[in-house]
Amino acid sequence: MNTLRERIHAQQERNAARYSSWLPGWRNRRIRRRAMVAWLVSAVATLVVGLYAGDFRTMTFFVWWGLLMITVVLQMLNKVLTNNIGERTARLLDERELALRGRCGYVGFLVAVWSMVIAAMVLASTPISSTRFGPFVLLISLIALVGNVPSALLAWQLPDDEPDPIAEGEHRG
Repeated sequence: MNTLRERIHAQQERNAARYSSWLPGWRNRRIRRRAMVAWLVSAVATLVVGLYAGDFRTMTFFVWWGLLMITVVLQMLNKVLTNNIGERTARLLDERELALRGRCGYVGFLVAVWSMVIAAMVLASTPISSTRFGPFVLLISLIALVGNVPSALLAWQLPDDEPDPIAEGEHRG
């Protein structure tokens, strides 16, 4: 009988195998870096617009919401293009991927800690905390930024994949 843990690991393996074939033409360094830069611009724009979007009855709030949705879509694209190395379990990764994930995860942790320090200072020293949804908008914007830092760093650092000669039908002799 399978334990819950074994079923979860089997599901993770099936998901990794399924997603590894998505967007094969986009899995090169040039496209990954463009997607990462687009995500970064969108996440920073979400954060900046979020500083002025404290009331849901204003147009600024709806602009912020649209930017947040674009950021989430670009975040998912970055995860697909990096094979979700930043969040996969260690048993599905090789040594090189584990080392890259460790370094990028540490940087992501530092960005998260400093983002919360900055958020506390902004909420304590600006009138954004007195608006109806100001703290919510600020924290969601920071989460959208911090949540993808490891995948964004991986998108920037990962080399192009080596073509598989057996899968492409090439014969070496």
